[in-house]
Amino acid sequence: MNELSPSKRNRAIVGGYQSLREDLASLLPDRPTPLILIKENVCRLLEPRLKKDGFNVLNAGRVIYFPSHGRQNDFHRQFAAVLDTTLVQPREGSDGRAPRPK
Repeated sequence: MNELSPSKRNRAIVGGYQSLREDLASLLPDRPTPLILIKENVCRLLEPRLKKDGFNVLNAGRVIYFPSHGRQNDFHRQFAAVLDTTLVQPREGSDGRAPRPK
């Protein structure tokens, strides 16, 4: 996808939504399982569709940048904000840090 223009990337993401939805439905038959979307255009394009189809997307309209090309600090801040507002806590050792107090 990196070779595609932004508009073609967006069309490919939206065009693959049906397949993604089917994959998620088979992997997560319990749709309340929380999902967090990562990458700006993925967040904007897929959150409304996934929510409409009953998936529990935690982003709540917030974009999380993909952690590359200097965006690592943005990613950590944005991902932490989603976790903080949804009370989802990372497991100990999953990111090398101690878990946050509940």
